[in-house]
Amino acid sequence: MSMIGFGSSPRSAVSRAAAGAVTFGLLALVAWSSSPSKAVPDPVAIDAPASVFSSGRAMAHLARIAHTAHPTGSPEHTRVREYLMRQFRELGHDPVVQTATSYSVGPRGIPRAATVRNILVRIRGTGTGPAVLVTAHYDSAGISVGAADDGAGVVAILEAVRALGTGPSLANDVIVLISDAEELGLLGARAFADEHPWMNDVAVVLGFEMRGAAGPSIMFETGINNGWVIEAFRDADPSPLANSISWEVYRRMPNSGDFTVFKAHGKQGLIFAGIGKPNVYHQAYDSVENLSEATLQHHGVHALALLRHFGNADLTSVDAPDVNFISLPVLGMIVYGEAWNWVFGGLVVAGWALVVVVAMRRRPVAMPILAGIGASLLYLVCIPFAASGLFAWRRDDHPELGALAAGQFHSEGWYVLAIAAFALAAGALLFGLLRRRFAPEGLAAGALLIPMLLAAAATFAIPFGAMNLQWPVLAGCVAVVSLTTARQRERLSLGPWLGVTAGAVAALVVLVPLIEVLWLALPLPPLWAVLIGLTVLVLLPAIGLVSARWYVVPAIGTLAGVAFLVVADRHAAPTVERPAPATLVYLLDNEDGTAYWGSDPERTDADPGVQWVSKHVGEFGATLDGGFGLPPYSVAPAPHVEAAPPEVVLVQSDPDVTELSVRSRIGAEMMLILSVAEEMRPVAVGGKRLPEGQDHLEHWGLPSEAAGVRLDFEVPDGRDVLRFLVVEHLLRPEELLGDAYFAMPSELAPNIRRFSHRAVIRTPVAVDLRSGQVRMGD
Repeated sequence: MSMIGFGSSPRSAVSRAAAGAVTFGLLALVAWSSSPSKAVPDPVAIDAPASVFSSGRAMAHLARIAHTAHPTGSPEHTRVREYLMRQFRELGHDPVVQTATSYSVGPRGIPRAATVRNILVRIRGTGTGPAVLVTAHYDSAGISVGAADDGAGVVAILEAVRALGTGPSLANDVIVLISDAEELGLLGARAFADEHPWMNDVAVVLGFEMRGAAGPSIMFETGINNGWVIEAFRDADPSPLANSISWEVYRRMPNSGDFTVFKAHGKQGLIFAGIGKPNVYHQAYDSVENLSEATLQHHGVHALALLRHFGNADLTSVDAPDVNFISLPVLGMIVYGEAWNWVFGGLVVAGWALVVVVAMRRRPVAMPILAGIGASLLYLVCIPFAASGLFAWRRDDHPELGALAAGQFHSEGWYVLAIAAFALAAGALLFGLLRRRFAPEGLAAGALLIPMLLAAAATFAIPFGAMNLQWPVLAGCVAVVSLTTARQRERLSLGPWLGVTAGAVAALVVLVPLIEVLWLALPLPPLWAVLIGLTVLVLLPAIGLVSARWYVVPAIGTLAGVAFLVVADRHAAPTVERPAPATLVYLLDNEDGTAYWGSDPERTDADPGVQWVSKHVGEFGATLDGGFGLPPYSVAPAPHVEAAPPEVVLVQSDPDVTELSVRSRIGAEMMLILSVAEEMRPVAVGGKRLPEGQDHLEHWGLPSEAAGVRLDFEVPDGRDVLRFLVVEHLLRPEELLGDAYFAMPSELAPNIRRFSHRAVIRTPVAVDLRSGQVRMGD
């Protein structure tokens, strides 16, 4: 029996072979063109007209601010700030620096504080209404160069502000916030929101972030009651790209960005990020060379268009009921209200019931429907296990596993394509064999039951993301109804063929972007596999058009999957573009004078990074666990270097407060304060009270080169000596040890997950509260 039979009349029929070839080519083209990466605008040259955003001009700034790491508190961080201040002045503005102490509770439950220095610019409008805030952060994550995250956002704002200046003044004020210490817990945004008077004037926030280094700039987060701002985005932006499922998912996750702070203060806004090349995120190789200029151009297109729009809009009321939104090829951005969620949810259920009724009018289909349900359930249960097994099988060939901040492998995209190809082959094989016994329309109707149930459940569980399942299932229903009108002939009637093909196309334009974005955003192979499997189930009627033989599509899918795996394997070896991680940390204990090299104890001798470290500094033996406030390290002897201990001064000691000033004399970016007695804890930093019961404090930066961090300690009555530990983290270890130790081969990169490429110096401190005398090292 043929896979799918179609009736025809001599005048309105086409060859089945021709129709299959056209359908295959069309679906491949639609899948390729539906990728969000196709929505990225072309870069604009540096000599473009002054009124337009030019990624070329923005890249020139980026090359100056992102050629080395610049975390909060580093000398390079100061240089970047001064450069940005000069650029704003040259544009005719008057930038100011907000300096404040800010803190939040870090990922390990340790209070993380910083002396933040936000750059603020206010561009006055002609009116007196609320203001638009545009923001990005200029600190990099640790030893990351930070070209994409978030240098791209910073220079996009700088170039957009320049272009704004070529036109007439806006009605509303524009506030530019280039925030500090975002990577440390949104500390700059917290300082602005909690302490700066301009916060009261903000109505709408535009934020620019990165979680990779390529791809389109996607609007991924907005506020509650987003209807007004989403419709403004659709109308004003020449290249809007968004899907309300990202808002649904993001608000349920622990992830956060600067807009999290503004949203908590009731502000409305739109936040953009590029998520392509996630393997670059937070890495030392987040460099200008690894950033897609097209992504920067897309950032800038958003920034300039929306600043012009909101700069002249009435911002007295910026809230409206939440809406659904989705960007589709050709159609652009579609926006509709919450009530339509229930309409589409009902149509999904009614559509599937109609499919069953229409199918049963042709012939008895109870057994084929049951077979389709059973086969689809088996398929959807097996495919995520197979995807997880594929990644587990390949893990030993990818030394970067566990060292990336986003994603699992450098070459992950090839594995996703392999999963899709094998899923297509498995689905076509399973249902192709069943079609040899059961009616194809009954099988297709049964296979749609689980997608229909998931779409109906999504209507209740994630209403503003449900359209991503509702619309494909409705398209699948159209395809199955078209299938039921066909007859088993070698020529295909035009109507059923077009109906089946149109349903498949409509499903692909929704599901392909969804799968790609969720793959880049969420490192969960089982989730991607289930979505790919649902796509195959919806496409079953169209899959039958490709060939009259049940084995052709499985063969094509299998060959494609093998080809993708071969390419992935060739991308597994470490290269300059895909470096393997290596861990090398210098550990100095000023209590006993010992010094160690530390490396990752969880990696084997076959790991390229372990091999290099062992050859470079010697064999590693014992494991050092504790004392430095760090995870365990395999250690080897290291040379002892002289490093000036921290400067500790007793400022005040009375029954109510014991206040100290602590300053790193080696210019360490971070100081970790560790209590050595449970009853003597830090209770405040920079005048800000800390949560109760904390015996650790992490602080980045300094109020000034001369001033130390002000710490208040809790000291019980009758105790004359305050003891604690200062653990300094110097992210420029070459200043102590020279360049040679940390100069890695080009195919290796520091393992950011293991705090590689830093000097960590532990110093016990004892302060005599009566005399003020400070002793170090005992």
